[in-house]
Amino acid sequence: MKWIHGGITAPVGFKANGIFCGIKKSKKRDLALIASEKPCQAAGVFTTNKVQASCVVINKEHLKDGWAQAIIANSGNANCMTGESGFENSYTMAAAVARILKLRKKQVLVASTGVIGKPLPIKKIVNAVPELVKGLSRKGGEFAAAGILTTDRTIKQVSAEFLVGKRKVRVGAMAKGAGMIRPQMALAGLRPAKKMAGLRHATMLCFVTTDAVIAPSALRAALQKAADKSFNAITIDGDMSTNDMVLVLANGMAQNKRIVEKTKEFREFGHALETLFSQLAKQMIKDAEGATKFVEIAVKNAQSREDAKVVAMSVARSSLVKCALFGSDPNWGRVAAAAGTADAHVDPWKLQIYLGKELVLRNGGRVKKKAALLNRVFAQKNIRITVDLGVGKCSASAFTCDLSTNYVRINSAYRT
Repeated sequence: MKWIHGGITAPVGFKANGIFCGIKKSKKRDLALIASEKPCQAAGVFTTNKVQASCVVINKEHLKDGWAQAIIANSGNANCMTGESGFENSYTMAAAVARILKLRKKQVLVASTGVIGKPLPIKKIVNAVPELVKGLSRKGGEFAAAGILTTDRTIKQVSAEFLVGKRKVRVGAMAKGAGMIRPQMALAGLRPAKKMAGLRHATMLCFVTTDAVIAPSALRAALQKAADKSFNAITIDGDMSTNDMVLVLANGMAQNKRIVEKTKEFREFGHALETLFSQLAKQMIKDAEGATKFVEIAVKNAQSREDAKVVAMSVARSSLVKCALFGSDPNWGRVAAAAGTADAHVDPWKLQIYLGKELVLRNGGRVKKKAALLNRVFAQKNIRITVDLGVGKCSASAFTCDLSTNYVRINSAYRT
């Protein structure tokens, strides 16, 4: 696999555009469109929040037959908890695109992000769709990536190619998310693992394009696995959005041998998807609201991978740990306490904690270190905290950031 330029328009047969339609007071781009020349195998993973935006519900309906050809997304308004009119407006968005592109309404997927509870200015969107469609191009990926941003400071897009036989297959993706981030997404009809079911997570969108020929079951399996190892392993503030989703369109224009599960080609496709998602997930953490540090919580020697993941997320979402990170205070006691709250097997006498490469906890007590040494670790912009449970052989990582005063400022006046 090699990295290439182009984002979501790197794969053959895809065009995109992003414009300002009048939702954002800033007059920045707030409407995006991705379209394929041909019908696509399509799949999506969605928020497991019990409160779901109309776009999430409608996309699950549109994806029942596994086909789609376009995605329209707006930013600046989540179109969630807006009653029956919210559902009508999501359908209207899809219909406006379908009419001009000469598609069936169910071939158009819909996404919204922004403030919850405000009526969507649907007339502005419908009036802007002709301009949006007219501007579709292979160079429009960056415009589309800008059109889905809310509090993000930068666009987030990646693309890569690899060989399936002698055919080049390309995958491109773009994403948004800087706050209300702690995704735990699943395919329609699936529920999160029992140990994770009580958590509340995030607002993030990711749209993926590929020209691969791939079986529907293989596409869905690769998507869920890649999301679990990337987006479902990050947290910025521990809050789950009502609108989280990852949507994938595969138009088959690479004309490769059909990718099916349990093959070398399937593993290569899955690896590419996971690599792209991991890059985007880390970009979200680095672009997080108010963030000054990027942090990896690595858990090893757990009884199961699920235990390792639960402990990693428990530490990563701890407000006290995140505050210590912001203050460059190497308070490892907060890490130990957060690990102990996880619904996992944690033995305090076998627990070891490392700040960077420095061992600070062993045999139920602290390991003496010079304060200046640990202070230097937490003063860095990239920090790794390792939690060794000492009870098994499984591992997992979570990625997070610090919790700054600027984060509080941003979110204390988000609507105003």
